[in-house]
Amino acid sequence: MLRTRVPDFCAGQESCQPVSPPWQHRARIVAIPSCNEADFIIPCLRALACQNGPKPHRVVVWVNNTHDGTAQRARSLVGHVPFALDVVEVTYDPAIAHAGQARRDAMAHAAHDAPDDAVLFTTDADGQVAPDWMAQTLAAFARFDVAAVFGRALLLPDEARKIPAHLHDDDDREQEYGALLEQITARMAPDPHDPWPRHAEHSGASMAVTRHAWAAAGGIPAIPTGEDRAFYHALRRGGFPVRHACDVKVYVSARLVGRAKGGMAETLARRIVVQDDYVDDALETVSARMLRIRNGLLARGADMSGDASSRIRRAELRLHHRRAERVLEFLARRPCPTVTTG
Repeated sequence: MLRTRVPDFCAGQESCQPVSPPWQHRARIVAIPSCNEADFIIPCLRALACQNGPKPHRVVVWVNNTHDGTAQRARSLVGHVPFALDVVEVTYDPAIAHAGQARRDAMAHAAHDAPDDAVLFTTDADGQVAPDWMAQTLAAFARFDVAAVFGRALLLPDEARKIPAHLHDDDDREQEYGALLEQITARMAPDPHDPWPRHAEHSGASMAVTRHAWAAAGGIPAIPTGEDRAFYHALRRGGFPVRHACDVKVYVSARLVGRAKGGMAETLARRIVVQDDYVDDALETVSARMLRIRNGLLARGADMSGDASSRIRRAELRLHHRRAERVLEFLARRPCPTVTTG
């Protein structure tokens, strides 16, 4: 899903709870993998510097396989931002020069010598976090007693205008269906740490995790694409509670020539030429979702995104949408399961 607009189910989720002292005083470190991002790195860092409320204590810009002056531009802000700025330059062998390796190493560098209760954040170098990004993230940690918080990645408003209207419409339909799946899940298997309303994104553009949970999950997987989603599943397999916070947002570019293979830019470029026959592989049939809930696979962090049997053809999405609505209406007439916090 391209996440070009904020869906209705996330509207009105803007009130930021005060951050409790235990979270307010934890070390806050942001890791930013960056490859040829000279045009975006300054706005990215300025957005972090202009946070309302808590700001980062330290930011790591992990400049890898870059030739456009990204590092020099980032270093120009040293001493001019309200946090320690660490710019690291590395060159990977082509075999491992990908987003997963860069984010893994950036996070590991950020975690080095950090206290065990530190909060590690990561975002994308072409993104601009919302002014309340850090405050909302910390509030979610405190309010929902979780080990990780995933925010939403939306397109920068000016950049979103580059995208044809039909792609925005297709994205809206995917998000609406995804929201129905999440509501069904919240009804059948309510999670006190991640109640409705919530989203279902796992984007490296907005992730935060305690240092302890990050280490226990094995760090960010060093895979060419989808390292953010794989990290989420690793956290869930480890038994760590996660919050999908609608009010935690970052705005990213809508460029068509990206850095990460299989990333948003590649998806946008492909879909502008010809739309994909299938919707995003994070979306599954209602039957597949209900079966996973009943078998406890969701709670155990099983990743079914590669299961071809549950993929949905775009031309059939409306039918699946109607079925999801009927299932949700049926569940709404039944008593909700009792939720215990253990």
